[in-house]
Amino acid sequence: MKTFALLAVACVAFSGRALSQTIITQTKSFSDVPDFSHSLVFDKYDGNLSDISKITISYELVINGGRFGVDNDAVNPPPSKIEASFGASLTARSSDVKLLDSGYNSIIDEVRAVNVASFSGLTGNDGDASDQYDAGGTDWAELVGAEITKSGSGDISSTFFSQYVGNNTFTITANSSQIGSLSYNSGISTTTTPVNAKGYITVTYEIVPEPSTTALSGLAAMALILRRRRR
Repeated sequence: MKTFALLAVACVAFSGRALSQTIITQTKSFSDVPDFSHSLVFDKYDGNLSDISKITISYELVINGGRFGVDNDAVNPPPSKIEASFGASLTARSSDVKLLDSGYNSIIDEVRAVNVASFSGLTGNDGDASDQYDAGGTDWAELVGAEITKSGSGDISSTFFSQYVGNNTFTITANSSQIGSLSYNSGISTTTTPVNAKGYITVTYEIVPEPSTTALSGLAAMALILRRRRR
Protein backbone atom coordinates (compact mmCIF):
# COMPACT_ATOMS: atom_id res chain seq x y z
CA MET A 1 0.00 0.00 0.00
CA LYS A 2 2.87 2.31 0.92
CA THR A 3 4.58 1.50 -2.38
CA PHE A 4 1.44 2.27 -4.35
CA ALA A 5 1.05 5.62 -2.57
CA LEU A 6 4.64 6.59 -3.34
CA LEU A 7 4.18 5.70 -7.00
CA ALA A 8 0.97 7.73 -7.19
CA VAL A 9 2.67 10.79 -5.72
CA ALA A 10 5.56 10.37 -8.13
CA CYS A 11 3.22 10.10 -11.11
CA VAL A 12 1.32 13.22 -10.11
CA ALA A 13 4.55 15.15 -9.62
CA PHE A 14 6.03 14.14 -12.94
CA SER A 15 2.79 14.48 -14.95
CA GLY A 16 2.04 17.87 -13.39
CA ARG A 17 5.48 19.15 -14.38
CA ALA A 18 5.41 17.58 -17.84
CA LEU A 19 1.89 18.74 -18.71
CA SER A 20 2.06 22.30 -17.38
CA GLN A 21 0.45 24.76 -19.80
CA THR A 22 2.36 27.67 -21.31
CA ILE A 23 0.71 30.65 -23.02
CA ILE A 24 2.73 32.48 -25.68
CA THR A 25 1.17 35.74 -26.89
CA GLN A 26 2.26 38.15 -29.62
CA THR A 27 0.41 41.38 -30.43
CA LYS A 28 1.06 43.65 -33.40
CA SER A 29 -0.62 47.02 -33.87
CA PHE A 30 -1.65 49.14 -36.86
CA SER A 31 -2.84 52.73 -37.23
CA ASP A 32 -3.60 54.81 -40.33
CA VAL A 33 -6.31 56.45 -42.44
CA PRO A 34 -8.12 53.94 -44.70
CA ASP A 35 -7.55 52.66 -47.29
CA PHE A 36 -4.35 50.93 -46.15
CA SER A 37 -2.50 47.62 -45.83
CA HIS A 38 -0.03 46.96 -43.01
CA SER A 39 2.22 43.91 -42.79
CA LEU A 40 2.43 42.43 -39.29
CA VAL A 41 5.22 39.93 -38.60
CA PHE A 42 4.87 37.15 -36.00
CA ASP A 43 7.19 34.41 -34.75
CA LYS A 44 6.28 30.80 -35.34
CA TYR A 45 6.30 28.36 -32.43
CA ASP A 46 9.84 27.03 -32.17
CA GLY A 47 9.00 23.65 -30.68
CA ASN A 48 7.22 20.39 -31.41
CA LEU A 49 3.97 20.35 -33.35
CA SER A 50 2.53 17.91 -30.80
CA ASP A 51 3.01 20.52 -28.04
CA ILE A 52 0.32 22.84 -29.44
CA SER A 53 -3.14 22.48 -27.93
CA LYS A 54 -4.66 25.65 -29.39
CA ILE A 55 -3.84 28.67 -31.57
CA THR A 56 -6.08 31.71 -31.19
CA ILE A 57 -6.27 34.77 -33.42
CA SER A 58 -7.79 37.87 -31.77
CA TYR A 59 -8.31 41.33 -33.18
CA GLU A 60 -9.59 44.81 -32.49
CA LEU A 61 -10.57 47.62 -34.86
CA VAL A 62 -11.15 51.12 -33.49
CA ILE A 63 -12.35 54.07 -35.60
CA ASN A 64 -12.77 57.69 -34.62
CA GLY A 65 -13.29 61.06 -36.28
CA GLY A 66 -14.38 61.66 -39.83
CA ARG A 67 -17.56 63.20 -41.25
CA PHE A 68 -20.27 62.16 -43.65
CA GLY A 69 -22.41 64.95 -45.13
CA VAL A 70 -25.47 64.96 -47.39
CA ASP A 71 -26.89 67.83 -49.44
CA ASN A 72 -30.22 67.54 -51.26
CA ASP A 73 -29.92 69.13 -54.70
CA ALA A 74 -33.34 67.94 -55.86
CA VAL A 75 -36.33 70.26 -56.01
CA ASN A 76 -38.46 67.99 -53.82
CA PRO A 77 -37.63 66.82 -50.30
CA PRO A 78 -36.24 63.28 -49.97
CA PRO A 79 -38.16 60.54 -48.10
CA SER A 80 -38.94 61.33 -44.48
CA LYS A 81 -35.89 59.47 -43.25
CA ILE A 82 -32.49 58.71 -44.82
CA GLU A 83 -30.26 56.10 -43.18
CA ALA A 84 -26.55 56.89 -43.41
CA SER A 85 -23.48 54.98 -42.25
CA PHE A 86 -19.72 55.34 -42.66
CA GLY A 87 -16.57 53.91 -41.10
CA ALA A 88 -13.96 51.31 -41.91
CA SER A 89 -13.57 47.58 -42.39
CA LEU A 90 -10.77 45.18 -41.42
CA THR A 91 -9.74 42.03 -43.24
CA ALA A 92 -6.67 39.93 -42.49
CA ARG A 93 -4.88 37.77 -45.04
CA SER A 94 -1.67 35.73 -45.11
CA SER A 95 0.19 33.80 -47.78
CA ASP A 96 2.27 32.05 -45.09
CA VAL A 97 -0.39 30.53 -42.82
CA LYS A 98 -4.11 29.81 -42.95
CA LEU A 99 -6.34 32.08 -40.85
CA LEU A 100 -9.27 29.66 -40.83
CA ASP A 101 -11.29 28.17 -37.97
CA SER A 102 -12.54 24.59 -37.67
CA GLY A 103 -15.35 25.39 -40.10
CA TYR A 104 -12.78 26.75 -42.59
CA ASN A 105 -14.15 30.27 -42.19
CA SER A 106 -11.84 33.30 -42.19
CA ILE A 107 -11.41 34.55 -38.63
CA ILE A 108 -10.91 38.20 -39.64
CA ASP A 109 -13.04 38.92 -42.70
CA GLU A 110 -14.79 42.24 -43.40
CA VAL A 111 -15.06 43.26 -39.76
CA ARG A 112 -16.99 46.55 -39.86
CA ALA A 113 -16.86 49.46 -37.43
CA VAL A 114 -19.39 52.08 -38.52
CA ASN A 115 -21.16 55.24 -37.41
CA VAL A 116 -24.90 55.20 -38.11
CA ALA A 117 -27.48 58.00 -38.22
CA SER A 118 -30.92 58.83 -39.58
CA PHE A 119 -31.39 62.16 -41.37
CA SER A 120 -34.95 63.49 -41.36
CA GLY A 121 -36.64 66.77 -42.23
CA LEU A 122 -34.41 67.64 -45.19
CA THR A 123 -36.09 70.12 -47.52
CA GLY A 124 -35.83 70.42 -51.26
CA ASN A 125 -32.90 72.40 -52.63
CA ASP A 126 -32.76 75.64 -50.65
CA GLY A 127 -31.10 77.61 -53.45
CA ASP A 128 -27.53 76.34 -53.48
CA ALA A 129 -25.90 74.96 -56.62
CA SER A 130 -27.28 71.74 -58.09
CA ASP A 131 -25.08 68.65 -58.49
CA GLN A 132 -22.60 70.14 -56.03
CA TYR A 133 -22.15 69.56 -52.32
CA ASP A 134 -22.87 72.69 -50.25
CA ALA A 135 -22.74 72.58 -46.47
CA GLY A 136 -25.40 74.35 -44.44
CA GLY A 137 -29.02 75.19 -44.96
CA THR A 138 -32.23 73.24 -44.56
CA ASP A 139 -31.36 70.74 -47.30
CA TRP A 140 -28.15 69.62 -45.58
CA ALA A 141 -27.21 67.25 -42.72
CA GLU A 142 -24.00 65.74 -41.38
CA LEU A 143 -22.93 62.71 -39.38
CA VAL A 144 -19.84 63.32 -37.22
CA GLY A 145 -17.81 60.23 -36.47
CA ALA A 146 -17.51 58.90 -32.91
CA GLU A 147 -15.21 56.24 -31.51
CA ILE A 148 -16.45 52.78 -32.42
CA THR A 149 -14.74 49.52 -31.42
CA LYS A 150 -15.18 46.05 -32.89
CA SER A 151 -13.27 43.06 -31.56
CA GLY A 152 -13.35 39.29 -31.69
CA SER A 153 -11.35 36.10 -31.85
CA GLY A 154 -11.29 32.62 -33.28
CA ASP A 155 -9.32 29.40 -32.97
CA ILE A 156 -7.25 28.12 -35.86
CA SER A 157 -8.26 24.70 -37.17
CA SER A 158 -5.78 22.07 -35.95
CA THR A 159 -5.41 21.05 -39.59
CA PHE A 160 -3.16 24.08 -40.05
CA PHE A 161 -1.11 23.95 -36.83
CA SER A 162 1.96 22.72 -38.72
CA GLN A 163 2.11 25.99 -40.66
CA TYR A 164 2.71 27.84 -37.38
CA VAL A 165 5.69 25.71 -36.30
CA GLY A 166 9.31 26.57 -37.11
CA ASN A 167 12.20 28.85 -36.22
CA ASN A 168 11.18 31.60 -38.63
CA THR A 169 8.31 34.09 -39.00
CA PHE A 170 5.03 34.57 -40.84
CA THR A 171 3.26 37.72 -42.00
CA ILE A 172 -0.38 38.71 -41.60
CA THR A 173 -1.54 41.66 -43.70
CA ALA A 174 -4.14 43.91 -42.08
CA ASN A 175 -6.25 45.54 -44.79
CA SER A 176 -8.57 48.41 -43.87
CA SER A 177 -10.95 50.16 -46.27
CA GLN A 178 -13.36 53.07 -46.02
CA ILE A 179 -17.01 52.10 -46.12
CA GLY A 180 -20.14 54.22 -46.44
CA SER A 181 -23.76 53.86 -47.48
CA LEU A 182 -26.91 55.91 -47.92
CA SER A 183 -30.42 54.46 -48.08
CA TYR A 184 -31.56 57.09 -50.60
CA ASN A 185 -29.32 58.93 -53.06
CA SER A 186 -31.51 60.35 -55.79
CA GLY A 187 -30.51 64.00 -56.15
CA ILE A 188 -28.25 63.76 -53.09
CA SER A 189 -24.66 65.02 -53.11
CA THR A 190 -22.36 63.64 -50.44
CA THR A 191 -18.92 64.29 -49.01
CA THR A 192 -16.83 62.15 -46.67
CA THR A 193 -13.86 62.90 -44.45
CA PRO A 194 -12.32 59.48 -43.70
CA VAL A 195 -12.18 58.08 -40.20
CA ASN A 196 -8.92 57.23 -38.46
CA ALA A 197 -8.50 53.50 -37.92
CA LYS A 198 -6.27 51.65 -35.49
CA GLY A 199 -6.17 48.28 -33.81
CA TYR A 200 -4.22 45.10 -33.34
CA ILE A 201 -3.98 41.43 -34.20
CA THR A 202 -2.86 38.94 -31.56
CA VAL A 203 -1.61 35.39 -32.06
CA THR A 204 -1.72 33.16 -28.96
CA TYR A 205 -0.21 29.68 -28.69
CA GLU A 206 -1.41 27.38 -25.91
CA ILE A 207 1.37 24.88 -25.33
CA VAL A 208 1.10 21.62 -23.39
CA PRO A 209 4.36 19.67 -23.87
CA GLU A 210 4.18 15.90 -24.00
CA PRO A 211 5.81 14.03 -21.08
CA SER A 212 9.55 14.22 -21.63
CA THR A 213 11.85 11.23 -21.93
CA THR A 214 13.52 12.34 -18.72
CA ALA A 215 10.25 12.29 -16.82
CA LEU A 216 9.36 8.84 -18.10
CA SER A 217 12.83 7.57 -17.28
CA GLY A 218 12.50 9.00 -13.78
CA LEU A 219 9.23 7.17 -13.24
CA ALA A 220 10.75 3.92 -14.43
CA ALA A 221 13.74 4.33 -12.15
CA MET A 222 11.54 5.09 -9.12
CA ALA A 223 9.38 2.07 -9.83
CA LEU A 224 12.48 -0.12 -9.97
CA ILE A 225 13.76 1.24 -6.64
CA LEU A 226 10.42 0.64 -4.96
CA ARG A 227 10.26 -2.89 -6.28
CA ARG A 228 13.69 -3.61 -4.82
CA ARG A 229 12.64 -2.14 -1.46
CA ARG A 230 9.62 -4.47 -1.38
CA ARG A 231 11.94 -7.46 -1.78
